[in-house]
Amino acid sequence: MDIQTLRLKIFEMNEDETFYKEYYYARQQEYSLKHFLANLDMNYVYKRHLIIPEIKNTIPPQFEDSFFFDMHDPHSIVVQKHNRYSPALLHKHTYFELFYIFSGSCKQHISNRDIELHTGDICIVPPGIEHSVTINDDSIGFNIMIRKSTLFNIFSNFLQNQNILSFFFMNHIYARNANDYIIFHTNKDYEIQRAFLYMYLEDINKEIYHNQMISHTLMLVFGLLIRYYENSVETPAFAHKTDVQRFALLQFIQENYTSVTLDDIAARFHYTPEYTSKLIKETTGMTFTDILQQVRLEKAQDMLANTNLSVASISESVGYSSPVYFIKLFKNYTDMTPSAYRKLHSTKIKA
Repeated sequence: MDIQTLRLKIFEMNEDETFYKEYYYARQQEYSLKHFLANLDMNYVYKRHLIIPEIKNTIPPQFEDSFFFDMHDPHSIVVQKHNRYSPALLHKHTYFELFYIFSGSCKQHISNRDIELHTGDICIVPPGIEHSVTINDDSIGFNIMIRKSTLFNIFSNFLQNQNILSFFFMNHIYARNANDYIIFHTNKDYEIQRAFLYMYLEDINKEIYHNQMISHTLMLVFGLLIRYYENSVETPAFAHKTDVQRFALLQFIQENYTSVTLDDIAARFHYTPEYTSKLIKETTGMTFTDILQQVRLEKAQDMLANTNLSVASISESVGYSSPVYFIKLFKNYTDMTPSAYRKLHSTKIKA
């Protein structure tokens, strides 16, 4: 299948949408809903992971990474067309979700706010935020799901730049309090529209290097959003001064993780070490030592998966002079040794 064929095919009802449309109209009357539920093939429902609010065991308490992702592939990004007529289920998930309106409109309910999205709008919802999506017409939307670890491993360079999108992601990776969503209004931007079609096509075809093709295209989308649409971004009200302060601290740790100390940070921002320690704790819920260790070990994960550097070299590169101590910390953090992690996640093995 090519993009031009897909551009037409996405408007066709798929199997799940056909089921959900029948269910949607059955719910309009009590007697028709009872008839619909009484005649359900539950084996079919469970096989296709269909969501039916009246049947509680079809609804997970939270959508975990394992619900969508290949947990053995740290680079997997899931791209789906949102099923029209599916129930507007309030839910939380453990990953970042990017929702794009390709055509038409939809309603989102996010943390007790009702939001209407239109063609070209991109809404990103972070982990742990309760929300729902409603499309009960011929509108087309795409969902892109990105794990925290994938976001860090693939887009680490982007996250170190000072822009509103990297700030949004960084706060949700490391900080405890941040915006519940961020919305970009791209209208009918052809390049962004085509990028989403291409990512969906790659997810459908799953040819060699499809994950890399999706991640590179998503990086292009991020760049276009920052270049052309940052000034019209929509977020909930949040204390801007506090936001900037938080981002600056996290970014400085990210950029200088190899050798940075608490005194270095204090000197950089003209704080006392005691106030700097308190601010980091308030921002991340972790001590300076803990957040630094997390950043270093995440960098190590990326190096193990994407380079041929020895474990000893990686240990030194991320700031640990003792490989033995590094291996101990890494095993405590990931439940596996660096060598085992590399064997499981190396992109070269997967190629």
